Amino acid sequence: MKKCNSCSKQFPEIIMKTMIHIIDRKAYIENICPSCQSILHNNPNYYYLADENKPKQNKPS
Repeated sequence: MKKCNSCSKQFPEIIMKTMIHIIDRKAYIENICPSCQSILHNNPNYYYLADENKPKQNKPS
């Protein structure tokens, strides 16, 4: 279980999304729950963090 940085409620780790919050030229990594994601989706100070752990595709030979 992880705590949402926006509403402070506990949620399972699987449904939490990692977002970047920009404040005064500084970036903060925050865990956001699904209900808060719908609110923050239209906020220009929040961005989704790209998932770096995706499996790489094999190039055709």
